[in-house]
This record gives sequence, structure tokens and C-alpha cells, in this order.
Amino acid sequence: MNSLDTAGNYVIEAADELVKVLNSTTEMDWKKQTPTLNWNQEQTAIHTMRACLEYSYQVVGGRMDTYQPVLFDKKEVATPVEILKMISTAARVLERVVKTSSNSDRAWHAYGVSDPVGFAAMGVVEISVHTYDLAKGFGIDFVPLKSVANFAVSRLFTDTVEFPKVSEEDAGELLLWCAGRIELAGLAQREGWKWNGQVR
Repeated sequence: MNSLDTAGNYVIEAADELVKVLNSTTEMDWKKQTPTLNWNQEQTAIHTMRACLEYSYQVVGGRMDTYQPVLFDKKEVATPVEILKMISTAARVLERVVKTSSNSDRAWHAYGVSDPVGFAAMGVVEISVHTYDLAKGFGIDFVPLKSVANFAVSRLFTDTVEFPKVSEEDAGELLLWCAGRIELAGLAQREGWKWNGQVR
């Protein structure tokens, strides 16, 4: 399996985990505030969906100076079940775009011009970290899957920060620490964090 296929598969793995974790919340209040964010739960979920689609547009469009001017709108009424389906669908769009791209493709991102594997990793961060945010808002404990976390941390956060020493089993917690969500190994939550999307 080549790197594009593997990267695309990680996007699906992260999205399937989001749906699995949040399926039990579809009768809860999705208008409540997401902890530590300026969005409610519905807005956080829609942001997650948008990120996957916007990354797909970047890869396909290959724009090198800024983001593509992509506008999205949701239906007048979208149920939590439909919102989860939207995220799953958007993740599959990103997966297919990545798998059918070339390793030589490049597109702009604010955190560095990147390749399809990089955009897949960005999708994994968006999905996994916002699964944590949404789950926390509903009182559910969540840690990203080790496999997707290892992929995202290795691809995007290498050379951006000195990692705390943790076991491979703690890769999910490491991703959450890199993304400023938790304390880890005696280190405070990160502020002003960002990844490095450049190919390296």
C-alpha cells in the first residue's frame, strides 16, 4: 500500500471513530457550548466537516497563494444524525481525493505548503481533536486512536516542539497535548500551537 492510500485510510479511521463515539449523543443538546471553544457543539461538528472538504478543495485545486474561496451552507434544519453523516461523507471525500492524487501535488496552507499526505494528516487532526472537544462537551472521555495519532503527530508536529517522553500507547494523549488540549507528562497545555504542514 502506498503512502497516499495509507494516509487516506487514516482519515476514514478517524472519522469512523468520531461517529462511533458520538452516536450515543444524537438525542442530546447539540446547541450547548463546546468546552474551551467559541462554538456550540453543532458549530464545532460543522467546522470539522468543512475542514475535510476545504482540504479536499486545496488538494484538487492546487492553489498556491491562499485558500480556495469555498462557501458552504447547511440546511435550515440538520439533525445530529445528519451532521454525523456529513462529517463521515466529507472525510470520505478527502480520502478519495488523497488516494487519487500524486505525491508531487502541492497546495497552500497557512501552516506551510503541503502535499496530499499532509492534508490527510490535517484532516486527521481536525477530526480527532474535535472528537475530543465534542465528546468532552457531552461528558464522554475520548482519546484519539493510537494509529491515527502517530500518523498526525509524525507528519505535522515533528520539529515544531520538543515532545514529552511517552510510550507509543500514549500517542493519542500526545496528539491532544500537541493540539493544546491537555497537560501531559508534567507539561502544561500548549498555547498558540500550530503544526508544520511543509513536506519534509
